[in-house]
Amino acid sequence: MSLQYTPRRSRLPSRFPNQIREYRIKAGLSQRQLADFLGHGRNAVSSWERGLTAPDVESLLHMAKALGTLAESLYSDLYSPHGEEKNRPKAATP
Repeated sequence: MSLQYTPRRSRLPSRFPNQIREYRIKAGLSQRQLADFLGHGRNAVSSWERGLTAPDVESLLHMAKALGTLAESLYSDLYSPHGEEKNRPKAATP
């Protein structure tokens, strides 16, 4: 009898909401290409994109440069005063 493991995506919100994946795709880079540029493994980039971990400051600045944006843009939900409002449920209108 063999057991099969089916990976499931977590439904928990990410701890570090970001737009790294969107900027990476716009730049036409794969996770591997971005990881190689930053001197990290592809798993690190994947973990950053999913919000499980956050890159160190040096990597974040290099990543922003590689993606043609500012570091603040990659984590705008964390820096924006309206970031929390985006995730808030809308009040029901009578």
